[in-house]
Amino acid sequence: MSGRNLIEQRVRIFLGCEGESEQGYGRILQEFADDAGLHVHLVIKNLQPAGDPLSLARRAVRLSGNEARKASLAGKAIIFDADRLDGSTERGRKALKLLGQEEFIVVLQRPDHEGLLLRHFAGHEHDDPPSGHSMNRLKALWPEYHKNMSAADLRQQLSLESVIRVAEVAAELRLLLKAIGLVRDET
Repeated sequence: MSGRNLIEQRVRIFLGCEGESEQGYGRILQEFADDAGLHVHLVIKNLQPAGDPLSLARRAVRLSGNEARKASLAGKAIIFDADRLDGSTERGRKALKLLGQEEFIVVLQRPDHEGLLLRHFAGHEHDDPPSGHSMNRLKALWPEYHKNMSAADLRQQLSLESVIRVAEVAAELRLLLKAIGLVRDET
């Protein structure tokens, strides 16, 4: 042995984000993984300006394929607003089918990103505000919140513990955290 230090290669996970807000959330997940000493790299990609759910899903598949050609991916996930990815519409059903075929973890934010963030506050894990009401509910708890916050701004209010608390009631988020290594199966 030559005595050279080998650097452990990071496991790569593709994370397609509906927009800038979701990118910030992805970045705090990366920071939590780094803080925990996990050898994981989230390949965070903004899917805009793709538009409707099927276009976003197709863009996620294409971008993840591009990334997989660079280096292997251990997993693929996408963060979507539930009010945007409506499985009752034809394009929503096609998007969900495509993402399932491509083995994506689909994290649905109910009804939107602000609804997901609202659930990070203790006692609000089960909140499910109607579409159009989550921003007001969130701002009542976090007056400084605004759309497209940076990871640093999000970390002012969100902790790994709050993310795990939400994942206890949001199975898809739990699957993503498990893929990253931030949670384990309970035995």
